[in-house]
Amino acid sequence: MIERSKAQELIDKYVTTDWLKLHMRESEVIMRALAKHLGKDPDLWGITGLLHDIDYDFVDKDPKTHGVEFEKILEKEKVELPEEVVHAIKAHNEESELIDAKRESDLDYALAASENLSGFLVACALVMPDKKIKSVKVESVIQKLKKDKSFARAVRRDLIFDIEKVGITLEEFIEIALDAVCKIDKEIGL
Repeated sequence: MIERSKAQELIDKYVTTDWLKLHMRESEVIMRALAKHLGKDPDLWGITGLLHDIDYDFVDKDPKTHGVEFEKILEKEKVELPEEVVHAIKAHNEESELIDAKRESDLDYALAASENLSGFLVACALVMPDKKIKSVKVESVIQKLKKDKSFARAVRRDLIFDIEKVGITLEEFIEIALDAVCKIDKEIGL
């Protein structure tokens, strides 16, 4: 398993967009917290969240290659990750015809849900009067997810709702994720 420090070196080398680095960090802490709640390996789940978009700066113009380029980076850097991590990272873009992985495990569903909720929580914070993540409430997130389809329109709500496939409710998931992101509020500037 890759060490957290080595994963950070890869991010520093391949990710140039500040908002993307923050999104990857948010996804990491959500995945770690979720793993702890579910009795899974927080290091494995955290690394999955942290590295899931490492190729995104390269594929911006051609998103269907998102996940394909990820494997090329691993090969180039001679980094070996557990197969379940590679599968989950590829499967979070299963809609691409170039990706041969489909979401099927708890890790797969958790990553797709967490990385989408990460962006949604940031959007919720940015519309608060103080623009602080700690001002966001679980109930308002649920309200915006379910009733206000025009809010954060690009977020895949269906993938967030899929969290129930890992055995927790949407409300529990949002509470876990919000608590995790609030712990790094200063780091992410919210």
